[in-house]
Amino acid sequence: MENKIIYRVKDWNTHFENSHSRKCKRLHWVRIPTQHDGKSFRRVMGHERSAEVFAAWILIVQVASKCEPRGVLIDGETPLDAEDMSLKTGLNKEAFEVAFEALTNERIGWLEAISLNTEEIPV
Repeated sequence: MENKIIYRVKDWNTHFENSHSRKCKRLHWVRIPTQHDGKSFRRVMGHERSAEVFAAWILIVQVASKCEPRGVLIDGETPLDAEDMSLKTGLNKEAFEVAFEALTNERIGWLEAISLNTEEIPV
């Protein structure tokens, strides 16, 4: 069985869902926090490619809002990688590669990279 990496938005339910979104089967919008003073946000803004990382982050959240389960970058049973995200959104693959690395860094911690067998889907 092939071992793959799947990306999951950390604490999706806490940060990106509310009582209204939980009632929806499919989202056409996503709740985005507006705080700019947290350490993780400041670390993203301090990244040498901060604009690309933040743009990729917003697109990651938007795509993750349409995935099942929400917050997990997956299409059916196939984990979404940088190339898939580029195809879905139009942002270049390299921006997603940089963002995946930066956002999974424990000092930022907005994304979790989970190594799994293709039959296991984390919720």
